[in-house]
Amino acid sequence: MKIAHSASIRVFCGEGESEGELTNGLKWLAAVDFEKEKARINRQTALGFGDRKIVVLEVSLAKDRQVKAFLDNLIQRLPETQKQLLVRQLDSRVDDDANFFVRFEKETLAKHRELLLTDGGNCYHVKIKVAAFPATRKKAIETVKDFLSDAFS
Repeated sequence: MKIAHSASIRVFCGEGESEGELTNGLKWLAAVDFEKEKARINRQTALGFGDRKIVVLEVSLAKDRQVKAFLDNLIQRLPETQKQLLVRQLDSRVDDDANFFVRFEKETLAKHRELLLTDGGNCYHVKIKVAAFPATRKKAIETVKDFLSDAFS
């Protein structure tokens, strides 16, 4: 069963942070063969508070096999306690356009390859367009809940 139409992962790299380390974390989380899939990480620069330079790294996954590889990796690597927390928080993580949002603590992912949910901004931002029919918030919540619950078994 198709769970999602697309997914995007974004991380901000501030001054003093290792762009290479954050890029490798992004690739690890995306779990696609970037060369084979012709996927790429988009890199943009912006100015933050106090005119500090910020690099925005983002990968967009739109092909079914890319999205499936990402979701399979996500569900395999996400600790049970974090899956249960996501189920409890689904109401606040799905919007009216059937998008599911998750944030993972940046340093824990980049340095230790561990997925730890966070509500803070210093993170990897994940946006998943849920494949729900009809494309309503309620149906998207049900779809994500079923996906996460199936992972418990």
